[in-house]
Amino acid sequence: MQAAKGDVLEISYIGYASQSITLANAQPLKVTMGEDTQTLDEVVVTALGIKREQKALSYNVQQVKGEALTAVKDANFINSLAGKVAGVQISSGATGAGGATRVVMRGMKSLTKNNNALYVIDGVPMFNTGSSGGDGQYGSMGGSDAVADLNPDDIESISMMTGPSAAALYGSAAANGVVLVNTKKGKKEKISLTVSNSTTFSKAYIMPEMQNRYGTSSGLFSWGDLTDKRYDPKDFFNTGSNIINSITLSTGSDKNQTYFSASTTNSDGILPNNSYNRYNFTARNTTNFLNDKLTLDIGAQYIIQNNTNMVSQGQYYNPLPALYLFPRGDNFDEIRLYERYDTNYGFMKQYWPYGDGGLSLQNPYWTQNRIRRTSDKKRYMLNASLKWKVTDWLNITGRVNLDNSDYRNKTEKYASTLATFCSVNGGFEDAMRQERSLYTDLMATVDKTFGDFRLNTNIGMSLYHTSMQTIGFAGDLIIPNFFALNNINYAANYKPLPDGYDDEVQSIFANVELGWRSQLYLTLTGRNDWDSKLAFSNQSSYFYPSVGLSAVLTEMFTLPKIISYAKVRGSYTVVASSFDRYLTNPGYEYNSQTHNWANPTVYPMDNLKPEKTKSWEIGLNLKFWENRFNLDATYYRSNTLNQTFKVDIPSSSGYNKAIVQTGNVQNQGIELALGFTDEWAGFRWASNATF
Repeated sequence: MQAAKGDVLEISYIGYASQSITLANAQPLKVTMGEDTQTLDEVVVTALGIKREQKALSYNVQQVKGEALTAVKDANFINSLAGKVAGVQISSGATGAGGATRVVMRGMKSLTKNNNALYVIDGVPMFNTGSSGGDGQYGSMGGSDAVADLNPDDIESISMMTGPSAAALYGSAAANGVVLVNTKKGKKEKISLTVSNSTTFSKAYIMPEMQNRYGTSSGLFSWGDLTDKRYDPKDFFNTGSNIINSITLSTGSDKNQTYFSASTTNSDGILPNNSYNRYNFTARNTTNFLNDKLTLDIGAQYIIQNNTNMVSQGQYYNPLPALYLFPRGDNFDEIRLYERYDTNYGFMKQYWPYGDGGLSLQNPYWTQNRIRRTSDKKRYMLNASLKWKVTDWLNITGRVNLDNSDYRNKTEKYASTLATFCSVNGGFEDAMRQERSLYTDLMATVDKTFGDFRLNTNIGMSLYHTSMQTIGFAGDLIIPNFFALNNINYAANYKPLPDGYDDEVQSIFANVELGWRSQLYLTLTGRNDWDSKLAFSNQSSYFYPSVGLSAVLTEMFTLPKIISYAKVRGSYTVVASSFDRYLTNPGYEYNSQTHNWANPTVYPMDNLKPEKTKSWEIGLNLKFWENRFNLDATYYRSNTLNQTFKVDIPSSSGYNKAIVQTGNVQNQGIELALGFTDEWAGFRWASNATF
């Protein structure tokens, strides 16, 4: 760089305090830049882990610091985000301790598909499988989900990308928004050891309102005479507990930084015999070498998890229907002794003198103690990234992530469980499931200034492969209450449990951001996916673009001093999402009752189109009184087309159902986020409100 004596050099970089230096002589300058906490608040981690200045964004991104997740820890850290982000609905499952959580951004978009947001860990999509217990009258048994495995003490911050524009570079999986998790790594020239404990207790809070004036004359649902007995279903529930112990170690030098952590999570639910336990181990190392031209970041996580008696929805495996329908005038203490010895059968039998009521009702204590559902999981995640700084304005980054999980799920149904579920001797189900995920990408980044213009471009390609394989058996027992596969009555009613799939998405993507004088920013993105689910269809891939514009008014005009910062923004996006696998080439259907393969019943269609969401948003970001008060407002509208349904067709066609695509789901709304931060006399006050 050529400069004369007396010239002023302006030195700035994202996340660091800017400096102005007046040249006094021709001697070389050594400048050390320090982190600027206020500037850091204006830096956002966006798609693919790219850091960008808040003022350049043309869409709404809301950040949550890691401290907000650890103030009051939950077995599933996603629950700690509830109420902190505008436009996001977070619903914790009713499955008990450690249960799955649902995150829906800007409303339901699809009538038939999953509306959950995509989880991204340090720029890499997560294969977030799990079970919330299903829905409807016969909901399956509940479970946890993959994102709940993360240790909240490992999280640095979370960026919530509520709109498709923010998530366009992640492809079809991000059509419903993105929860971008940024994890911690070692700090330079600093050693930090942290030991923490979080203990919380919970109780059943809101119960159904019930009458207690009349008892029962005969039958489960009949009204009887006046009674002074007071049966309270609340007595069935326990005091739940959640205990999280964690230790973290962070150390490093200018060239090498290391981070270690270990934690235990032990939770007991409010329902009897419901528990969740998790053990996390994390290691991460970041190294700079070749004169800081290369940066290698490697990490590993190992997770052990087990849960017992996650509650299902509906009436199956759910103790609540029988609990709430218990006759008001009867003695509830009698059914606490949920089993009695039967001399004819020679084993303990369920005590429930009220029948199933046409609703498959059983003694609620029996459901929680003698229909035992367990799930054991071992998971390991390995990741590595290598960044090459080719020049001051060009770098190339390659990443690879391996995420593998092994499950063992068992259900033990003791003898005298309702005949709907097993024979009089009981039933047993034992299944093993393997989930495998491989993600890799290669990306080039250009960040260069041309006079008044600044160009920031990312171009890359990615491959994402996921697979699942399940093998197991379920059936009635020969010897009562002896739970083993060799005790299943294979001559009678048994069900093999085979399942599996392999999916792969190959992609190319590009992001171009052009800034002018730090006042106007134009952003263009594009991505093309080749999805294996499109096999045997007329469409081999799909492309989706986005365009956005933001203007920093405080840089363009002289505004009243009360306004510290003002920006207007707008964006338009098209995001596609593939239809379900096998619709274009239905396979033979296995009947677990007859143990035979049947011809496909769904008419194959080769002209299906991906589900497509067209969305636009406009927004305003304001800060007042030297950034003490902030207001973020967004109006959005989206239309989701090509909804996929199965409809009945005449059996004379040789099939029972056909696939049709129709419908248009429109979502529109307003997102508001208010914040206030101030410091005085050594105290700091921070509060936020969302709408």
